[in-house]
Amino acid sequence: MDKRIQKTQHKIYLGFSSLLKKKSYNKITIEDMLKESNVSRSTFYMHFKTKEDVLHSISKNIFSHVFSHTLTVEQTHDFSHSDIFEYSHLITHILYHLHDEKELITAILSSESKELFLSEMRENVMVIVDRLVNDGILEKKQIPDELFKTKLCEDFVLCVIYWFKNDCKESPEKIKEYYFAMNK
Repeated sequence: MDKRIQKTQHKIYLGFSSLLKKKSYNKITIEDMLKESNVSRSTFYMHFKTKEDVLHSISKNIFSHVFSHTLTVEQTHDFSHSDIFEYSHLITHILYHLHDEKELITAILSSESKELFLSEMRENVMVIVDRLVNDGILEKKQIPDELFKTKLCEDFVLCVIYWFKNDCKESPEKIKEYYFAMNK
């Protein structure tokens, strides 16, 4: 992605995060986002149509990178040599990206936008859950596939909520361990 686009999106994300700390998600307007992020209306609309698009973009950026076939060394972690089919690394990688956006994710999880974001997370995590179950990494219990996969997805969401509620004190690796321990 072009560095200018990343910079603009980052400014909008920071503005959005700041606003979520000040007022309810439902009360945030595009005008508020423009002022808080210090971007012009035309610039905002080049990237987003609604505040829901901003929330969707945050989720998309985290997950599209994690599922990318061209991983690179990053400031806080290096999964560039990992096999994208190593599911344990995918879980940990997602957690690192959530942690990298700690301030923003914390603001989202403490706002009315929480369920919108968690819904996006569930949708994206289900891709990994499908692999975990279909490849036999996590042994299916005596329950229907759909129910088991939903449980695995919800367990991941619970781990993330727990982690952020506790100010991300544990490492992403530790949260991954908790996740897999919950599903042995």
